[in-house]
Amino acid sequence: MHVSRTNSAGLRPTIGIALFCGVLWGCGGNSSEASTTAPTGTDTGGSGTTSASLSSFYITVPICNDTQGPDCTKLRLGDSHLTTTQPARGKLYSCSGANPNAPGSIRSRITWIDDAAQTWNLLRKPFLPAGTFSAPGGTFTITEQGSTRVVQANNLPVDGKVGDWPMTRYAALTAIDPNPGTPSAKVYRFDLPVQPTVATAPGCVSLGAIGVTANGVVLYNAMDARGNDAVAHEIVDAYGGHPAQSDYHYHFLPDRLDSKPLADGHSGIVGWIRDGFPLYGYKGSGGVELTNADLDECHGHTHGTLGYHYHATIEYPYTVGCYRGTPR
Repeated sequence: MHVSRTNSAGLRPTIGIALFCGVLWGCGGNSSEASTTAPTGTDTGGSGTTSASLSSFYITVPICNDTQGPDCTKLRLGDSHLTTTQPARGKLYSCSGANPNAPGSIRSRITWIDDAAQTWNLLRKPFLPAGTFSAPGGTFTITEQGSTRVVQANNLPVDGKVGDWPMTRYAALTAIDPNPGTPSAKVYRFDLPVQPTVATAPGCVSLGAIGVTANGVVLYNAMDARGNDAVAHEIVDAYGGHPAQSDYHYHFLPDRLDSKPLADGHSGIVGWIRDGFPLYGYKGSGGVELTNADLDECHGHTHGTLGYHYHATIEYPYTVGCYRGTPR
């Protein structure tokens, strides 16, 4: 079996798998995607970081507009939910501990995190808007070769949705997160088992790419370089991704990619994790949004004919809490 996607001119996508664009949901194109209120073009303003000065960079988030799931204005901050000892529901079981000296955002300038309550407000976090930057065409292919599923991507969005990198042109955003990176193509290949098996014990989650979305962009785990909640602390673009130098990635699943539910309303596959198990979107059976309480310590579950699989949620650790299988 061979399926592929590309956004190159003249070629039609052929894979029937739900897409989900990166960290957030500010994606244009249809009513199920988020819209951005941020302006396009270069920000020439100063480095003030009051809520008022950042309001032009807020986006709307469709998954936050219903009565299901967590309150997006009071999401649990994941900073204290990193563990290197053993997996637990709602935590990230990481192979690497925190590194407080690593580069990252400037905490004193972040206005959307409530330290006392240990929560953060997704709807009052700024996002890099769309602009003049245009990434090369994204590619994504799957080929089944016997017992191996070969997944290849160039780590750029197949749907072409990416923010106006580099962020250094936006003074108000760079004052909070001085990320100078610009996305560029990088070839990834994942040789995954077609029939993955549950390991004897859950495994810790590595740094770097832990999987890949069907939009051709890799997934990183929920923590930033310091061990903090990456989705809460780091500024990403309105389509959910940002670069580590030139390596574009998502820390959570933008819900525009969760667009093709199964017959019973359950989300479709939005990507694959390095142990071979699939990642599904935000919804379980009946189209009900899932939370950590619905999932095991690795952020997945088994039901029906789907077997074991992971799910995305809008609360930490967002995609995978540990590896249920053996990563390759």
